[in-house]
Parts: sequence; C-alpha cells; structure tokens
Amino acid sequence: MKQLIAALGLSLGLMLSGCGGGTDGTASASNTGMVALSLTDAPTDHEEITGVFVTFTGIKYKYAHDDNGSEDNESEEKWQQIDLNESRTIDLLTLQDGNTTLLQHVELPAGEIEKVRFVLDTTKCYIEILGEPTPLNVPGGEETGLKSTNGFIIPQGGTVNLTADFDVRKSIAPRGHTGLYNLRPTIRLVNNIEVGEINGTVNVDLNGSKAILYAYSDGTWDDNETNTTEDGLRFTNAVVSTEVKDGEFALHWLTTGIYDLVLVEHNI
Repeated sequence: MKQLIAALGLSLGLMLSGCGGGTDGTASASNTGMVALSLTDAPTDHEEITGVFVTFTGIKYKYAHDDNGSEDNESEEKWQQIDLNESRTIDLLTLQDGNTTLLQHVELPAGEIEKVRFVLDTTKCYIEILGEPTPLNVPGGEETGLKSTNGFIIPQGGTVNLTADFDVRKSIAPRGHTGLYNLRPTIRLVNNIEVGEINGTVNVDLNGSKAILYAYSDGTWDDNETNTTEDGLRFTNAVVSTEVKDGEFALHWLTTGIYDLVLVEHNI
C-alpha cells in the first residue's frame, strides 16, 4: 500500500551542485573526442525484486548528420557500434543514491550525437525475486539496443562525461500473471556538467514504513500519477526518485529547473 504524504515545489536552480565533470581537454587527436559513459539507477517500487542483472555488450552511437551534411535516418548502417572489451553484467540496484559505474570510455569522431542505444546479451539478463533468479525479457535489447533520450556533443580534442539513468522503477513491468517480467526502459542520458542535486530533510513519522521522494518537472505532477498503469507502474512521469533515510534525502542527476517533490509512504 502507498500513501501520499506531501507535495511541495522547490527550485533546483538555487541549489545546483555539480555531480561531475562535463568537458575537458584530455583527448589528443584533432578531429576526435572522448566519451565517458556511466550508469546509475533509482529505487524500485517492487519490494520483492532484490537484484536486476543486465549484461551489456556494446554501445551504438548515431550522429545527427551523415557525411553529406543531410539529416540522418534510422537505418542500422547509420549507427556506429562500439563493443565493450568484454561483456559486463551489472546489478542496477547497486547504482542507487547517486552511485555510478563507468561502462565505456572511448575515442570517437567529434560531432553531434543524436541518439544512443545500449546493446545487451539478453540471454544473460535476469532479476532476483527475494534472492531467486528469474528470467528477464528484454524486447529488442540484443538486436537494436535499448534507446536513450537526449543527444550530446563530442568536443573536438576534449571529453564529454555522461550518465545514463536506467530507473529500474519505471523500467520493469510484470508480464500479466505469468510471474515473469519485461525490461522496457526509456534511459535518460545527461551531461554531467549540466546536472546537480537537491539535498534536504523531512520531518515525518513513518512508523517503520519506507518513504520515497519523487521529483517532477514543474507542472507535470497531478493526482493521476497515483493511479496504476496497465504495466503495473505508478508515478511514471517522475524524473528521478530516492528513498528517504533517517529523515534525509538526495535527488541526483537533475538539470536546472523547478521541481515538485512528492513524498510517498510505502508500507512494508
């Protein structure tokens, strides 16, 4: 059971504190730049899920324009895939509370990247339900890759530091009453130099319950967010979320703006 405790508005622009470097001059080749891409995650509403293991094999990058300067299309030959040195299986639930892990650090031609996709070995993706492994279905994860929002610029002779927020809470959905789950994330990609965090405290007696704080872009919160979608999800328009621990919270990887903060009690 979930109970809405409070909603309030705060301006992140007055509290911005950088989460990491964005661009520097470490690359040496004149027509190339470096991409440092890390992963992060947010708390999940599914109390029974104790692990989310995703196996990454590579990253696909799509430049905004082709060699002739015309707008690119969606054909696969327009994507540049950079495989990892070896596949990596990562438990996304270990990447909460602002924690990250570096997935790829690679030199690429300088220019505007329009889209990014994460390529997986779907046969090695699974979740743990109360410690027991359960297969995880990842539609398109191996063939086309999981899509991210937002593009970025690879600076000539510099480095761009990026963080991809998988947000497992919104990405995992039950497959009806089969006891199985789908992973269908919309991965939020941010430039580390453009983000900050909101820190604070709340004075609420939870009586042993867990409280999750959700951050909504100004004007996107309404009471319908408490309703359950067909995928069994709630609070789907929240940008980020975090668990309140000992009355303190920190919301990470937010771009400057005004946010509505919504505090929800999860009875456990």
